[in-house]
Amino acid sequence: MPVVLEVPKSPRPDRRALLEAAATAAVACCLAPAAGDDGEWAAALQLWYGARIRKVARRARGARWDAVQALPGVTAEVGGARAWAFVPGPVHRTDPLVDRLQIEGTDLPPGDAAEVAASARRWAGEGLPVLYVDRTLGMTVGKAAAQVGHASMLLAAEMGRDAARRWAAAGFPLRVAEVDAATFADARRGAVAVVADAGFTEVAPGAVTVAACAGPVAGSPGA
Repeated sequence: MPVVLEVPKSPRPDRRALLEAAATAAVACCLAPAAGDDGEWAAALQLWYGARIRKVARRARGARWDAVQALPGVTAEVGGARAWAFVPGPVHRTDPLVDRLQIEGTDLPPGDAAEVAASARRWAGEGLPVLYVDRTLGMTVGKAAAQVGHASMLLAAEMGRDAARRWAAAGFPLRVAEVDAATFADARRGAVAVVADAGFTEVAPGAVTVAACAGPVAGSPGA
């Protein structure tokens, strides 16, 4: 599943908002009406689910961003940041419009660790799904986008059909928190799903990159 991040030269998007947009776009693509049993995307998604699930995040701006909007997929916007998730398929069949986009390039800095952890506790206390990312892994925004996209899918699967439908009807509200090692360890203990990376890029094989929590994390205020 190619995920395209809109990264204009100015103003730069907020990293957290961009990651939340990527996570939203990925799960929205998987749960779109076209992904249903009789939908036009259903066959492609079923083949993907039955194989090695991978996501590749690319970046675009201007005319190239506008061009990919014509392809089958879903665009999500959070806080002015936008990401687009493409209906998955074999790598060798990736549309040339997407294939020409850069994978590496401009990175965006994460927020202050203490402030993010405090915000995450508040979000969890409010009952929002929170995708905790291990910031000590030093992932680029593109790598992190692919990881949270996987996490939002796993979270939807663990919710059950009725809860996932309600989440979809609400627009898939979620938060992404790139946190320190201690906060991430707490999140893992309360997670309903975790993402263990295959280790093709940036992190070691088996590294747990994201812990997806559907409610308050054990040990946090409100838990």
